[in-house]
Amino acid sequence: MENEKLPIKFFAPREVDELRIEGNKNSEKPKWVLRGKELKQRADSLRLSLDSLETKFSMRKSSPVPFSFIVKLQSDATAKSKREDITNLFEQKSFGGVVGLTDTNKLIVALDSLEELKEVANRINDYEINDYAISCIEDFEEFVPYIVKGKKECNYKIKLVDYQNYEQNLAMRRRLEHTLNKEGIDYTKTDYSEEYYIYKLRNITEKSLDVLKKADIFNALFSIEPMPKYKVSLDCLKSDNNIPIKKPDDEKMYITIGILDNGIANIPHLSPWMEMDRWSPYPKTSINPTHGTFVSGIALYGDECEGKIWVDHKGLKIFDAAVFPDVTKEGLDEDELIANIKDVIRLYHEKVKIWNLSISITREVIDTKFSDFAIALDSIQDEYNVLICKSAGNCENFTVSRPKGRIHEGADSVRSLVVGSVAHKKGKYDYAEVNDPSPFSRVGPGPEYIIKPEVSHYGGNAGIDPKGRVVTSGVKSFSKEGELAQGVGTSFSTPRITALAAGLQQELNEDFDPLLLKALIIHSASYPEDMSVPITERTKQVGFGIPKSVPEIIYNSPYEATLILRDNLAKGDKIDIMEFPMPDCLIRDGFYTGQIIATLVYDPILDPSQGIEYCQSNLDVKFGSYDAKVERDTTKRHILNPVGRQGAQNLFLGNLFSKTKMKSKTGDFALRERLQIQYNDKYYPVKKYAIDLSELTDKKRLDYLTMDKKWFLFLQGVYRSHIEKIAQLESFQLSQEFCLILTIRDPLQKEKVYDEVSQKLDEYNFWHSNIKVSTDVNIPL
Repeated sequence: MENEKLPIKFFAPREVDELRIEGNKNSEKPKWVLRGKELKQRADSLRLSLDSLETKFSMRKSSPVPFSFIVKLQSDATAKSKREDITNLFEQKSFGGVVGLTDTNKLIVALDSLEELKEVANRINDYEINDYAISCIEDFEEFVPYIVKGKKECNYKIKLVDYQNYEQNLAMRRRLEHTLNKEGIDYTKTDYSEEYYIYKLRNITEKSLDVLKKADIFNALFSIEPMPKYKVSLDCLKSDNNIPIKKPDDEKMYITIGILDNGIANIPHLSPWMEMDRWSPYPKTSINPTHGTFVSGIALYGDECEGKIWVDHKGLKIFDAAVFPDVTKEGLDEDELIANIKDVIRLYHEKVKIWNLSISITREVIDTKFSDFAIALDSIQDEYNVLICKSAGNCENFTVSRPKGRIHEGADSVRSLVVGSVAHKKGKYDYAEVNDPSPFSRVGPGPEYIIKPEVSHYGGNAGIDPKGRVVTSGVKSFSKEGELAQGVGTSFSTPRITALAAGLQQELNEDFDPLLLKALIIHSASYPEDMSVPITERTKQVGFGIPKSVPEIIYNSPYEATLILRDNLAKGDKIDIMEFPMPDCLIRDGFYTGQIIATLVYDPILDPSQGIEYCQSNLDVKFGSYDAKVERDTTKRHILNPVGRQGAQNLFLGNLFSKTKMKSKTGDFALRERLQIQYNDKYYPVKKYAIDLSELTDKKRLDYLTMDKKWFLFLQGVYRSHIEKIAQLESFQLSQEFCLILTIRDPLQKEKVYDEVSQKLDEYNFWHSNIKVSTDVNIPL
């Protein structure tokens, strides 16, 4: 039947699909390694550069602070394969070596003594043994802390260099605290992440900064910069309230979402759904619940306010976490906000797993590092197993005819689900067309080019009228007085995604799993048919698009099958499913057809000390066809797996597809879902592919889609050398949690793909199970 409820499925790799990663048997040196005269010249140049550092080191007075310098790499020497040799050049027996990065091609080396520096010089002199590392290094330079001066007396934040040594870091923190106490500088210390401390120095003048520069601890500082402040604002246009009040069913259990905001007013529409008393470190007199009330109204009444079925949840409870006071009067320092968020989630994480964080911050992300706020949010989510839905941030550049700015700090959080805004309607002077990105919605990517925001939803429109005034077409919710109001911003698209995550968790009879929820939402997302943004710009503007509603995510039509692979992949292992259940019913005129959509969401290992290389692990997925299985000779040292594939081709590669066919192709898939993103070996925590097999070039169809082909699914992890070394020293197993969702679809809606995939899973002896649904879900027809 057309309307039959067909749940998406979990499946698991079989024992035969779990293989070991094999090494490279090629023992020849790569072409980039310098030889002969060129190698000696490079070594001599580096030795001279090191001599100047030795002079500076010798001039230092006796100090317990390590001597740090920068190793500047060749522009093409940042690959993982080269990093191990570079690191080995500077490694010492006890303390010392490469400890972090200041930029993509700049490593920080810290040494404890002049003798260690001389040992490095001796290794450079021995250039033939260390040719790999020397070929990668361009120069050395002294390390200087990154300093940003405020315009006047203000609060500053200080970070210390992470020496990758617990006792050394502890000693430097104590020395910094001793220096601050001695100089009478008022400070507080906040742990943003495990062993990642930020010091806030209050009311610092230029004179106080000069005092720090002259202290020996200055050499242990990584950065000094003004402490960021956070502000929120809400512009409301009041109108008549004709939204019926919903009340919870006493017989039903509801998921509770936490609203990390400036408080929620006890108005008739929200009070029946309020769970527990408000939590706040601030007295009631300091709470002005404007923004939080509006956000909560969208989470609970978003569909009703707009007369649309966008999320379609069946109710959710709301927890008021007033983590910041009335900031229209004054800003809130970053460390205080982080401490508040951490405190409330620590207290309530067992009851509240999904949290909404709609905050505008005054600073854009930069390419060379992940923000401290993002690092703190990631740490909180890891520690307490929660999901934070975070706004991308608002931009006013449209008011002065300038391009949109980058996402705000915090929206670069790897673990959070970050949300942009799309226009739901267009007023006379609004700039955006319906279903285009809102003029104020900030754009990605995040640091290291990761895709942020991941998704978007409706958050309003804006423009400038002939008199130069800002005009808006807002989305509807409630003011703190309980009246219907309008507002615009990514603050108000975000609670729709928070409500969607809660709605999914409500309907699923599965343990809370943030990776699964993120993957389901991102996998369902697509671009509106009438979006005018070029395909190449879409992920920057709106991520992977607008997600479907709760019931549309959970169920398949008969013409498609969605499989979920939720697993943990250890370093050294790979998943290679050589009997993937590709349905034969999609063979037409002798060739496989169909649309394939795959979404991979994984939890990379994170290390704040590594700067732009914050994500220390990567996961790659390949899907395609091959000719036949072949037996392999496991007596050879580099061959570990007895069976391999012959003639295999990964079909997620963009160069296989015909640009002519793709341009001429119209229809829902071409307009809404097609993706040709080439992730290569980039450390993206979310990867999504959407391909139509009919768009392969004629030659590639003959090569890879004939009816005699077999099909495979392949996953393999990669780890940076820094985390590999730590794992080796501390004797723990590296691994990555991941969730892969893959949909196979008949675009002609003729073949019963769902049934045949289910049959093939049985035929090939895969464990599989329908996703557990706790209640009946209405499917919109």
